[in-house]
Amino acid sequence: MTAPRPNPLAAVYDAANRGTPAEKLAALPPLPRFIDLELTNTCNFRCLMCPTGTHLQQRKSGFMSRAVFERLLDQVRGPRIPLRFIRWGEPTLHQRFLEFLTAAKATGLTCHLNTNGSHLEADLLAALVALPLDAIKFSFQGVDPRSYREMRNTDFFDELLERIRTLHRLRGTGPAPFIQVSTTITYETREQVARFRAQVAPWADQVTVGRTLLSHLEVDRMKCSPAEKQTILWLQGQESVKKTHKKCPEIFDKLSVNWDGTVSACCGDYNNQMVVGDLMREDLAAVWHGPAITHYRTLLAAMRHQELPLCRTCYDYMGLETPGLQGTE
Repeated sequence: MTAPRPNPLAAVYDAANRGTPAEKLAALPPLPRFIDLELTNTCNFRCLMCPTGTHLQQRKSGFMSRAVFERLLDQVRGPRIPLRFIRWGEPTLHQRFLEFLTAAKATGLTCHLNTNGSHLEADLLAALVALPLDAIKFSFQGVDPRSYREMRNTDFFDELLERIRTLHRLRGTGPAPFIQVSTTITYETREQVARFRAQVAPWADQVTVGRTLLSHLEVDRMKCSPAEKQTILWLQGQESVKKTHKKCPEIFDKLSVNWDGTVSACCGDYNNQMVVGDLMREDLAAVWHGPAITHYRTLLAAMRHQELPLCRTCYDYMGLETPGLQGTE
């Protein structure tokens, strides 16, 4: 039996999830352990659970310029801070996404890519293997074509599976990229989840199943058709997230850099409610230790989520509250 491949970011994630919020506040690292980088906040999908797809996102849309990317790269190159190409858009829509990935890898950085997979034809997958990209996460919704289409508003489930199979074949016995498949569910049963796991397991190094968070969505403000709104309302009734505030690892270990260089304390901040700096005007260290993020950390170390609009509706959607979802009983 082949030994499981290690996630290249496992040590970073382990460190980020270690300790209580109060302990983490007292032992804050000198710089973030990793950074989420938003190449764009636009997407080619119209997912019903996403503020980008339903136009709840009100901040200006755009694509990261070379100047912003190079500024960020200058800041993370020395301390070798890993980059995750992720956030509120589909990164492969950026015309320079492969160029930027290549530049980051050339400096020796660990790089991770989150994607819906729709733009990853075989030639582009081969280029990611050649880099090599360290890790890639393919984002699903649901566990079969029906539940995927219900949330994602498109029939791409089988095609996405084929993209993953292709990447696995192209990687062969090579070391990278680490292939992760991630999905979230609402009403799906343990048996359905088990079938999904078995379906993707031959081509994935890791499979994670969480819960789709929907109750916070303001359906009346969404720019959707009446039928889509009815679907969202029905799905909100099926939501199975346990409303438990998590001990937030975000604010003590990570920063989220928007396409325009502004920096948020929170990965869930799609409308710039928790902006703590601007990399085009400040150094990374100044943002990381600035008064705005220090204030947020103090509140969250005391588990005072209710005092922050974003945090009061943020729950542990990846927690193991439902037996069997993460391979546990």
